[in-house]
Amino acid sequence: MSKLRFFYGTMASAKSLKLLTTAYNFEEKGLRFIVMKPAQDTRDGESVISSRIGLQRDCITIQEDINIFKAIEEYNNVLKANLDKLEWILVDECQFLTEEQVNQLAKIVDEMDIEVMCFGLRTDFQSHLFIGSKRLMELADEIEEVKSRCECGRKTSINARFDEKGNLILEGEQILIGGNDKYKPLCRKCWNKLRKNKEK
Repeated sequence: MSKLRFFYGTMASAKSLKLLTTAYNFEEKGLRFIVMKPAQDTRDGESVISSRIGLQRDCITIQEDINIFKAIEEYNNVLKANLDKLEWILVDECQFLTEEQVNQLAKIVDEMDIEVMCFGLRTDFQSHLFIGSKRLMELADEIEEVKSRCECGRKTSINARFDEKGNLILEGEQILIGGNDKYKPLCRKCWNKLRKNKEK
């Protein structure tokens, strides 16, 4: 029975690396799969998924107005013409999906019997859920945290945002694409300590 799986973690927790190594393993075993990511993620290029250790792979870009169910249905019909069938879908940066697109992924699992693995952030720099992640938390058959450690040794849970001078940012748009130049994963305790210092 196919499942919708959600792997979440803070930035720099090796989520993309987990996706890329999974894709490599599928390739080695001859499994039929595709790799996708939302168009909002432009950090590594429009159609590329990269990990911080240098691994990368081309992927399909998901525009915000795309019906993923219909797109996969068409793709699968082409494969079936060759007596094949898509078996797995891997989605990176799934927090940027719309609520309806997550619903479509669940429908793909239930109606097409295709396994779907989603990788992404659970919360933003203010510790609020992203729309796509919220819906995945509600619908996913399996949810797994990809853990990483704060400088203090505690588990990271906050994707803290900083300006170019290293000052903590607490307000702004939810989506601001960036890497180590804008974000730093912290545990809740360290994040709250910085917030209190900022408010003094």
